[in-house]
Amino acid sequence: MNGAAWAIAFHFGDRGFLCVALVAVIVFLATATRRSARRCPRCKEVNREGAVYCAQCGTHLHARK
Repeated sequence: MNGAAWAIAFHFGDRGFLCVALVAVIVFLATATRRSARRCPRCKEVNREGAVYCAQCGTHLHARK
């Protein structure tokens, strides 16, 4: 946790820790849904599901197993 998060948590007491925990859950859920998309192995661009080629660099995206 970075310094700003600790400062908020200590300033607001128990509610601060709850806020920090909620933000952590939201970030986790947002990144978990992005992982389900197709990520290019070359440039790491997130592509739509079902894409055959990367929208950024044109690399062929291998079929999922």
